[in-house]
Amino acid sequence: MTQGPELLAPAGSWEALVAAVQNGADAVYLGGKLFNARHSANNFDNQEMARAVEYAHVRGVKIHVTVNILLANHELEEALGFLQFLHNTGVDAVIVQDLGLARLAREVIPELSLHSSTQMTVHNLPGVQLMQQSGFDRIVLAREMELEEIAKIKKETGADLEVFVHGALCVCYSGQCLMSSMIGGRSGNRGKCAQPCRLQYQLVDERGRNLADPSKIGEYLLSPRDINTSELIPQLIAAGINSFKIEGRMKRPEYVATVIRTYRNLIDRALEDADTYQIKEKEARDLAQIFNRDFSPGYFLGNPGIDLMSYKRPNNRGVRLGRVKGFNKKHNTVEVLLEEPLRLGDGVEVWVTEGGRSGVEVNNILVNGKQIEAAQAGTLVGLAIPGKIHIGDRVFKTHDAELMESARETFTSTRETRKIPLHFSIRARVNEPMHLSVLDNQGFASEGYSDEACQEAIKRPLTREFLLEQLDRLGNTPFALGELEVDLAESVMLPMREINELRRRVLTDLEQKRAKAQRRPGVAEHLFRERLGGALKVLKQTEPPKPSPLLAVNVTDLTSLEAAVSYGANIVYFGGESYRSKGVVTERDIKAGLEFCHKNGVALFLNSPRILHDHDLKRFTALLERISELPLAGILVGNLGLLKIIKDYTDKPVIGDFTLNGFNSAAIHYYREQGVQRLTLSPELTMKQVQEIAKTTPLPLEVLVQGALPLMNTRHCPVGSVLGGLTLSNKCSGPCNRQSCGLKDRLGLIFPLEVDPYCRMHLFNAKDLCVIEDVFTLLSAGVSVLRIEAKKEDHGYVARTVNHYHKALERFKHGLKDERKDKEAKEDLEQLSQAGITKGHYFRGVI
Repeated sequence: MTQGPELLAPAGSWEALVAAVQNGADAVYLGGKLFNARHSANNFDNQEMARAVEYAHVRGVKIHVTVNILLANHELEEALGFLQFLHNTGVDAVIVQDLGLARLAREVIPELSLHSSTQMTVHNLPGVQLMQQSGFDRIVLAREMELEEIAKIKKETGADLEVFVHGALCVCYSGQCLMSSMIGGRSGNRGKCAQPCRLQYQLVDERGRNLADPSKIGEYLLSPRDINTSELIPQLIAAGINSFKIEGRMKRPEYVATVIRTYRNLIDRALEDADTYQIKEKEARDLAQIFNRDFSPGYFLGNPGIDLMSYKRPNNRGVRLGRVKGFNKKHNTVEVLLEEPLRLGDGVEVWVTEGGRSGVEVNNILVNGKQIEAAQAGTLVGLAIPGKIHIGDRVFKTHDAELMESARETFTSTRETRKIPLHFSIRARVNEPMHLSVLDNQGFASEGYSDEACQEAIKRPLTREFLLEQLDRLGNTPFALGELEVDLAESVMLPMREINELRRRVLTDLEQKRAKAQRRPGVAEHLFRERLGGALKVLKQTEPPKPSPLLAVNVTDLTSLEAAVSYGANIVYFGGESYRSKGVVTERDIKAGLEFCHKNGVALFLNSPRILHDHDLKRFTALLERISELPLAGILVGNLGLLKIIKDYTDKPVIGDFTLNGFNSAAIHYYREQGVQRLTLSPELTMKQVQEIAKTTPLPLEVLVQGALPLMNTRHCPVGSVLGGLTLSNKCSGPCNRQSCGLKDRLGLIFPLEVDPYCRMHLFNAKDLCVIEDVFTLLSAGVSVLRIEAKKEDHGYVARTVNHYHKALERFKHGLKDERKDKEAKEDLEQLSQAGITKGHYFRGVI
């Protein structure tokens, strides 16, 4: 059988780690107590981490550790110390989101293998190439990518690629979601996502009127189904994907056991014969039963539209058990015609017509008035289920006791499920110690001699059959007897206790050799400290550029551009990004905007989409080529792939957008090295953090000060799916053209929604960011550019906001701090946002 892809399992606890290893994982990813994106999982302290590495390595399994969050300046040194510990402990790779940390790791611990997290939003070929150039050994791709895209990237780059193949799906491009952060202060980029995407929303127009009946389509409009690629395994292998990743560090170990066991069998089956590959009925049922929000293949085959989503339920739905057929008043039971087997201890849930859902553990099953322990599909059973239940209500099995018990057995039993076959060789001679040697399938060997010498047998000499039986007793070890080779003198014997002790010592030595074999040489403390001091010294002693306070505005229509220029903007971002509700920006618009800006002494930078798949990137770079002779001031770039190739199309200045997640000084140094000439800081930073970064920044800094911040950028479009009929086989009818929509939450807040020319959704905060009262503080800190985000706004909004911020900048330039005028400006700006205003994270920060 040919070498297949790595099966990479999640582990949020020790039990889940054992479940993963014992059920066939090739590698396990897990997190420490700090710096990882699943902070609510149990995770592993340093002692447990070392134990996990040894346990896995003995069994031939790799350990990848997640350090996949954005890091503040004060955390960098501690994080690097953690990376040194991980390397010296023997972990096989570290999964990283923060490019600043990655840059420092390459300097301080170049021996450490780095994988780029899916939180980096890598979704195009040059993005992969940039990660390779930046020292990453593996790239975890965005979950929005199609198989055809992945195969092309693999062919072009030869990169080691990892993709998620099963489990929960984020609706937003990972690393680009600010929704949990801005709504409740719990940042997904810091490992604390509160999953607001799993809450209820209604699709409404700009006046708050429903555009679709929530009772029919459902209210969970941002809640995707789980990915399930069990039917696509041969295609995934053919695409050249190196690692098949299972989501689920927050899941129970029984889930890990079941999903890993199933995918292990599926991968092995596909490798044996891809042409006859198919998933068995029980395997499909087990995957659904252990957990599902309904399933989809994700984006691997294209955009599934509405079929990607679980609009009516955001949590586990189990397996359909049947429908309510009637009631037995005598026994006070609900009668259900089973479509699946049912046993005592199972859990069932009725989707009742009124009142939601009613669930219960099955403690009693009646058939014809008699109690039974189990019933097969096709049986009419009586179950005691509380609630207002009606005939026709659907019944689901949400817990399968037998499946859970079989899964639990794999990680609670002292007998290991996954065994390494060994070749045993024994030589025994009278008056000589017994010699035992073992050899595993990877070439690791161990040998030893008994403490006592063999004796001449009086009654029962050693035989091959006897030794075969005794040496095969390896139940609580990771080994199994594969072959036995014996060389025994006639009538020789050795006490069984001696043979057992010899076997124990030899196998212990073999375990230690296997554990040590995958460990690279550690980095000595003095060397680490020397490298660390040099790397951090550069960050702390950089002389910042002298700021020249400017006001920038990001717009998507020509009239807003004219308003921005007329009321005092110094910089306008325009031309490369637009929304369907306003109409697509044309080259003619760009030329007209340039002419107007030039006439008024204002710099026009071309803005650009933060998401550009390879086919989108070709469209955008074609635009760059067509307008290359125009006197643009530069390009605003928020996409790693575009950043990689931008110099091939223009020599104009590159401004890094906030979507690049510049969260610390090391990240700013990284982007400077990539050719960025000004960087927009992450809106998740506090005022104090901005001030600290500005003291030693190697680049001029820009910050967001006004506007409805984009909370999500998604490939899924609720407008197209709900109103436009979008599915994998049906094109969208385009209901977003010239129409503004929003998502209304349970509190009545409306989050504006726009759709770009690439049919991706942009969801904005209901409240406008407004820090007009803090302009003096930001500029005094050394910030060079204040930006108003007005891409979804009209020219009236732009005129009022630019007017106020322009006046605030003028007061700063003349040293006139006027709190009364700032307050008046704030009160006027507050009128522009129906839901009110917010200072974002400037004074509260993220958890």
